[in-house]
Amino acid sequence: MGSRFISAVAFYGPKTGRLRELLAVVQALIAEHVGADFRPYSLEQVHATLIALNGVRDPQTGAIVNEYLLAHEGVRREMDLPRVMDILARRFAAPMRVRIGGFRPDHEIPFTSRGQHLAERTFSVQDQAFVLMGWPADSLAGAGRPLDELRREMNQANVLHRYHVHATDVDNDLHLVVGHHAGAPPGALARATAAVRDRLAADPVDLTIGRTDVKIVAADSHTLAPPLFVGDIPAAEGSLLGLLSSCRSNKWD
Repeated sequence: MGSRFISAVAFYGPKTGRLRELLAVVQALIAEHVGADFRPYSLEQVHATLIALNGVRDPQTGAIVNEYLLAHEGVRREMDLPRVMDILARRFAAPMRVRIGGFRPDHEIPFTSRGQHLAERTFSVQDQAFVLMGWPADSLAGAGRPLDELRREMNQANVLHRYHVHATDVDNDLHLVVGHHAGAPPGALARATAAVRDRLAADPVDLTIGRTDVKIVAADSHTLAPPLFVGDIPAAEGSLLGLLSSCRSNKWD
């Protein structure tokens, strides 16, 4: 088979309250400017990836090793899935507060994201994807980087975060893809981007991620749809290994 994608994500599944309102408004604004070129995700499909658990089979040992640890560092270590679950359960035992929106280009901000102002990063078109971005409330108040710390702690379970290519890399972003476009004109994309950014600047959304909001999802598409598995944490190691048992190995032989 080809790729199998397994991730720990937030907000996968039915949406309610402010999150559902936010996604509906954002998708409506995109559709208004992009029209038939917009390919929205279903609301159930929209999610925020916390850490990818993609694995490949080590042809030498048969163990399932972390894809990004192997790709970026050439290290073949079996993922410690029980430890992954322990880290997630502990990190979200107390809900993490996050904010999407509330930033204008002329506002002072406590940090940048990938060198960009938060007003720009709050909503953008990345390749063909429409991406919403939020950040932990603690970070906005100048008190640490909870998401980056979570992702970095996963190294103890032999899991490397996709965007931690170098030891100094920081990824404290919470991103949600809300859909893609099929070759929309640049002008339409620019208008959609400006409309969503203006709306978010004027009407920020505060959310919380608790333990029950975190799911382990597996699929044969990076969009995580349709899902092959959706489970709460802690997900059983045997179930995850079963999903990974047919993952590719020859790419790394």
